[in-house]
Amino acid sequence: MATSDVLIACLAFYIVVNPASAWQLAESGLNESSYYVRHVSMHYSRVFLSVNVETNDSPTLIEAQWPVAYFPMPTVVFPSRDVHANGDHSDCSRLQQAHWSQVDALNRLWVMDTGFPASKCSPRLFVFDLIRNNAELLRIDCGQYIGANETENLVVQMGPKLGCEQERHIYFVLGHHVPEILAYDILEQTWHRRSLTSHKFENMNQSFPIQPVDFTFGLQGELILAGEDGELYSTVERLEMDEEKDGIKLNHLGSLLGSSRSMIMDTSGTLYYVIPKFGAVVRCAQLENITAEGNEIIYLTSKNIQQIFFGFNGALWVLSDRVLKAQDMCFPRY
Repeated sequence: MATSDVLIACLAFYIVVNPASAWQLAESGLNESSYYVRHVSMHYSRVFLSVNVETNDSPTLIEAQWPVAYFPMPTVVFPSRDVHANGDHSDCSRLQQAHWSQVDALNRLWVMDTGFPASKCSPRLFVFDLIRNNAELLRIDCGQYIGANETENLVVQMGPKLGCEQERHIYFVLGHHVPEILAYDILEQTWHRRSLTSHKFENMNQSFPIQPVDFTFGLQGELILAGEDGELYSTVERLEMDEEKDGIKLNHLGSLLGSSRSMIMDTSGTLYYVIPKFGAVVRCAQLENITAEGNEIIYLTSKNIQQIFFGFNGALWVLSDRVLKAQDMCFPRY
């Protein structure tokens, strides 16, 4: 890959695509053609990049500033190079491979470390205090619930923050045909595992296991989930990890255009997701009886889309591992 991974803004309310903005990752010690950015999280103007490095000998969590100019922005290793294993596969005391990150309501950065390939170190959650000089607060071993060989398709999301409440859970979907969701209770520091089932269609009494590949949360905290079957499901109400329930019942919402990645919802209740196979960003305005016509392709590229996320001014941004060109298309709202 080039020395700068590139973000392209695709505004749903405009016809044109914003100019590219980039970060200069070579300043953080990364070599050309050896890495790609897999995930981005934001805290005001601070940006945290989870980076996959081919040689596994460099830090994998990088901090930058939100791009405000056309030239690449400088970057630094977060929180410092000493926290990273830097290629030492046997050092389980340090951060090996940053997979995902997100900032909670208390200004703490949660980081999922999946470890190096074939590493003996268990997957872990690191917690850093962004207010107190990025100090490490907590380290959580996830190995009893997430195996080292179960992280390739791992999807991680922090639970919804509703009103004045703080986020209570961090949720995990393992992939690999596993019909369940995992949750870590931040307050109680306990783990929960729940099966996922649905009747799929109306007037059916039989429940079928749902194998999730992607998920997000709705405006009221309900779980919205994409299955391996290309269908979309949701809970009726806010997701609660009730101890009295062994499983989660899902309602069938309709069909997606393909296998989903990076599913997110805006403040109006519109759902967006990526179809990696086709390099497409899709919008679903109505989440009921969804058909092919209800899936609107708003962005199409020949490049690999790693993630979509909301930036400033409600813009939907696309994270690509390559420089995008004029042929890449962003379609206006009709």
